[in-house]
Amino acid sequence: MIPMSLGDVAAAVGAVCHPRISQTVIRRVTTDSRDVQPGDLFFALRGPRFDGHQFTTQALAKGAVACVCDRRLDAAIESGPLLSVDDTLAALGHLAKHYRHTVLPVSTVVIAVTGSNGKTTTKCMIDHILSGEFKGRASPKSFNNAIGVPLTLLSADADDRYLVVEIGSNSPGEVAALAALVSPNVAVITSIGEAHLEGLGDLHAVAAEKTSLLRFVRPAGFAVVNVDRPEILPYLAVTSGTVGTAIARTRNQDADGGHCCANSGTRLLTFGVEQSAKLFVTRRRANLYGTAFELEGRHQIELPMPGAHHATNAAAAFAVARWFGVAPERIVERLRSFRPPQGRTELEEVGGVKIVDDAYNANPSSVHAAVETLRAAENGRRVLVLGDMLELGVDSAASHGRVIREAFEAGIEVLVAVGPATIAAARAQTPDRFGTEVHCCADVLSTNVLLDGLVVDGDTVWIKGSRGMQLDGVVRHLRCRMSEVGCRRSSPSTSHPPSAIPHPTSPGC
Repeated sequence: MIPMSLGDVAAAVGAVCHPRISQTVIRRVTTDSRDVQPGDLFFALRGPRFDGHQFTTQALAKGAVACVCDRRLDAAIESGPLLSVDDTLAALGHLAKHYRHTVLPVSTVVIAVTGSNGKTTTKCMIDHILSGEFKGRASPKSFNNAIGVPLTLLSADADDRYLVVEIGSNSPGEVAALAALVSPNVAVITSIGEAHLEGLGDLHAVAAEKTSLLRFVRPAGFAVVNVDRPEILPYLAVTSGTVGTAIARTRNQDADGGHCCANSGTRLLTFGVEQSAKLFVTRRRANLYGTAFELEGRHQIELPMPGAHHATNAAAAFAVARWFGVAPERIVERLRSFRPPQGRTELEEVGGVKIVDDAYNANPSSVHAAVETLRAAENGRRVLVLGDMLELGVDSAASHGRVIREAFEAGIEVLVAVGPATIAAARAQTPDRFGTEVHCCADVLSTNVLLDGLVVDGDTVWIKGSRGMQLDGVVRHLRCRMSEVGCRRSSPSTSHPPSAIPHPTSPGC
């Protein structure tokens, strides 16, 4: 963070700062009292299970220069520097917006990434490529909400060449609210899919929510949008005048070009597996050890991670890196060394069992991608541990039914259904017709007990479910259990090079 005075912070958040401390400098912002370091500004946030105001004394004792608190709780703090505001979460957003528009130098390019699937992976790919050429940073983990996005903005330093921000949403208006803080130079929409339908409604509402990001792209900016789902196309034409008028123009431009249009409008670059996309993905090949594909029919790209769907994530990262002027050969090289973030198709071989940790989140399209990759596994049983896909609203039962049937039709030998929605869908099908062995578990604990007696040497176990299902606990348990007979990390570059992956008969997801 670029140091700021408490007086400037107070002005940004609408607080009154005592002259005695107005020149005190803050060097970092945090919302976690356990993480406080000397020189920090601590925001006391309220949550469903915590209240940061209970930890202000602890934060000050650890070296925080001041705390931002609700006005009505002034009396609860007997001593220590304090900035009083009406709403601490709103104040955090106000400070982040001020920092982005007033403090952060114009030389720092801010990249915003949103979408139904692949946000975190694409964000990490962009960061991995650009970090080989420039100093910069990306939001940690999945800092993509009203807390994480401001903290990401406030983490940027004066000499950062880039900052990658992830933006999430599960209800209308969230992307726009966060995009107003971010004010990106570059916007990336990774995908449109059946995610958070409980809050958003349908695919058209998802498209409207995600494309609202484009309204906040700065003049002469760059937008990279996946057009594999037709629902997104009408919103590209009406979301922003500059973006809408750029559609025809970009089709006649070099997709590798790293320059903006001559006018102040935003340049739009479409990508995807659809041939209508300017930056198109072809010849996707994938197995458990890696993914390979062609970009524009001329760039041969290899990823050391399973899942053909990652090809479009890499295409988005490729486009952003080219806009920065990174050479195609260098991008290909960096992608070859990329490793997925935790919980997103991480492959590990432990004690003779292949474990794919894909437990971070799930929706119908991402489960489809997992099934398509798992079906290509060889030498041993394919075991799919599938947890409920949450926040699907009225489409929940039908969506769970579709993914369960896909797993059966793919020939998955063993399905472990975790959670009421997945169990109901599995019981409504006829697995005997497909030869799939089905087990039903209510929670993580019962799943762990089942797997202890189910998994044998040679099995491939793919673990996937929505974050609320906490299937990362299954991953940790299985890894610990299998490690008793040894553990080795998979090596896609030596064991199964992606270039040797056979082309599937099905184009995948």
